[in-house]
Amino acid sequence: MVGRTSTTWPRIARAGVFCVNVLGAGQGELCRAFAVSGADKFAGVPYDAAPVSGAPRLTGAVAWVDCTVHAVHTGGDHLIVVGRVNALGTEEPTDPLLFHRGRFARLAPQA
Repeated sequence: MVGRTSTTWPRIARAGVFCVNVLGAGQGELCRAFAVSGADKFAGVPYDAAPVSGAPRLTGAVAWVDCTVHAVHTGGDHLIVVGRVNALGTEEPTDPLLFHRGRFARLAPQA
């Protein structure tokens, strides 16, 4: 989901591809850096090219999903972008970064 006022979305729409990067529990600062509007989000952030699309695949992400834009739907003040998955993978086995009710959270251990 992307905000209608996003400055990044027009570039993704033109490219027609994107890579979903699932961040790890210790990457909250990186998440907040990408949430800032108008900044160069990739400045100083290590990444390589996703294998099919060439979209940025962040170093240290828990998992990644390499996609082609398949459809875009209106969802209030956001757009719902549906991607066709071309490739996916996992990297480092760690807990994912979760954001719930305005803060970062962790999964509770299973009993």
